[in-house]
Amino acid sequence: MIFMQLAMGVIAALFVWGFIKLTFQAMLWVIGIILVISFIIPGALLFISGLMFIMIGMLATLGLLYVIGVFRA
Repeated sequence: MIFMQLAMGVIAALFVWGFIKLTFQAMLWVIGIILVISFIIPGALLFISGLMFIMIGMLATLGLLYVIGVFRA
């Protein structure tokens, strides 16, 4: 029983680590694309930065809810 719980914990940790790594890589790509677009269209930086602020806020909220959910169970 304990080995099964350990295995499930390791699998869950690998899944969460993969999700965090994918999210970080996607965020770096988005920031790079935003920099390129901001050089092409000067007014787009303000609009895209607002969208990035919303995305980062939603990701932080999701992470906070995940952490709260882990300790609630």
